[in-house]
Amino acid sequence: MMPGESPKVGGSPLPTVTPPRLQSPSKAKLQSRADSRKEDGPQSPLVQTPDAPRELNDKEPIFLTDISMREMSTINEDFEGVDCPDTRVASGMGGQGDGEGSGGSGVSSMSEEEEEEEELEEEYDTDLELEPDKWLNPELYDHDTTGVNRYLRMCTKLEIQPITYFLKHMQDRELIMKYHGLGPLGVKAMSDPLETNTTIERMDLEGNYMLGVGATYLANVLKDNVYVTQLILSENKMGNIGAKAICELLVENKTITYLDLKGNYIEDGVAENFYDMLSKNTDLKTLILRHNNFEDEGARWLRDSLMENDTLVTLDLSWNHFQWRGCCAIAEGMVENTGIKSLNLCMNGFGLEGSVSLEEMLKSNRTLLDLDISFCRIPLKGAPHIASGIQNNEALERLDIGYNQLQNEGGYVILVGEERNETAPLKHIDFGNLTVKPTFKKLADRLEEERGIEILYGGVMLDVTSFRCAKYDPWAAHANDPMTKLKQWLDKANFRLVDLLLTFDRTGSLSIDLEELKNGIHNAGIDMTDIEIDLLMKKLDDDNSGTIDMKELMQGDELNTLAQREAIRYKEEQDRQDTDRRRQAKKGDPKDFQKIIQESDVIKPVSIV
Repeated sequence: MMPGESPKVGGSPLPTVTPPRLQSPSKAKLQSRADSRKEDGPQSPLVQTPDAPRELNDKEPIFLTDISMREMSTINEDFEGVDCPDTRVASGMGGQGDGEGSGGSGVSSMSEEEEEEEELEEEYDTDLELEPDKWLNPELYDHDTTGVNRYLRMCTKLEIQPITYFLKHMQDRELIMKYHGLGPLGVKAMSDPLETNTTIERMDLEGNYMLGVGATYLANVLKDNVYVTQLILSENKMGNIGAKAICELLVENKTITYLDLKGNYIEDGVAENFYDMLSKNTDLKTLILRHNNFEDEGARWLRDSLMENDTLVTLDLSWNHFQWRGCCAIAEGMVENTGIKSLNLCMNGFGLEGSVSLEEMLKSNRTLLDLDISFCRIPLKGAPHIASGIQNNEALERLDIGYNQLQNEGGYVILVGEERNETAPLKHIDFGNLTVKPTFKKLADRLEEERGIEILYGGVMLDVTSFRCAKYDPWAAHANDPMTKLKQWLDKANFRLVDLLLTFDRTGSLSIDLEELKNGIHNAGIDMTDIEIDLLMKKLDDDNSGTIDMKELMQGDELNTLAQREAIRYKEEQDRQDTDRRRQAKKGDPKDFQKIIQESDVIKPVSIV
């Protein structure tokens, strides 16, 4: 319906009748006079309508309709030649003697009424009675650019109370209405004036219980909006219905760069809609989806989104329901992503399998600067994979990995991985409340001093070493064997065992007791303590007779030769392993970090024989 056109009901035009409250003062006065004349009897012809006047009947009373002054003039012109009972024209009054005075008085009275009416009409300048469509459809004639009238009319229509805060701040650049209890109807009422709003750039409607219906109202209004750049709709329980509407909004809207949908019970059912939105929208920079109900199926759609979208900068997927398969999917998507700089995966179930995926992500990704994987159930066996990724990463500056099952050894190997990283990009590592040992603290202090890294951890425990992993070192045992030292002296002195026996035997019994053994060793200048001499005596005295004969010397020499061969084989194996370790350490192989953990409690024997 166009402005100025009469509204229709059932196909026929409505009568152009203005309510009494819209009549001008002149019409009100005419109405009053008509009522008084009605009491005195018929005085003027009946006017049916301005469009179709019918024949006059001098016995019918006068009823005024809503007609303009121009229409009144037209009707008066139509009835100028009609002989009315109460109206006399000037030409007919001269022939009546008794009625001359009364006739002259009537003409004078009508002239005064016309003058008064014209004066009142000039003073009351309004067009309300000229366009009755205005009071039937006021929104078509509302020139209020602030949207206040639209909001009030919508509140009246929905029978809700207007929000005073919204009325006061609807022209601000930031509209912050947290926990105002709007509900779906409140959001619908707000959406109407927002359709024409050109000032709001940041809209925060957190915690207003708008549900999916309210989110749909708002999304429909913002599709053509080019002013709002930040939209915060967290904690509104919009569910899949509202999330779908928001995704459809961002497919068309290219202005919104910040979207917060935290805590809205969004599930996997709309994950495909997020994929469609992220694959088409290249203007969104921040997407917050924490505290929702995405699971592994949703993670696969998000993985595909990360592979295709390279413009998103910040993504928050913390506190969802991802298990290790979902976490692996997200990590796979980040391997090919080149846009995201901040990723929050806190409070999801990575486990050991997820740690392996994180290793590949850290090795491949060159743009991620901030990673939060705290509370992700990463075990001690997963720490070598994280350390390997850290060693080979060239971009990460901040890592939050606290409140996992890393233990001191896991945290230590992560610091070792950072120490081996030559580019040294990390500036902040947060281990939460991890309790560490002095070796961890020593390495952390060195990294803080040399590289300026901020390392946060819990307290420092006493360094109580466990012997559960202690193992025998044949090479160290052979090197510290007193018999080895004795044979080394024999080789230098070009002595045989029999020469040793004859030299040390002072009594000529062809045997050596403990006293003779000590004197002989000291006199020969062999570097051996009394304790080592006692150990040598016990080892060579096979029959516990208190003396060592030639047979026992030969047996001791044979056993020492066998131990030497075993030590050589062990040393060769250790050298080979050390070569592999150096190669693994250079490329950051998780196996090397795993060995560091295994050897953290191992004590190598020094003088055990």
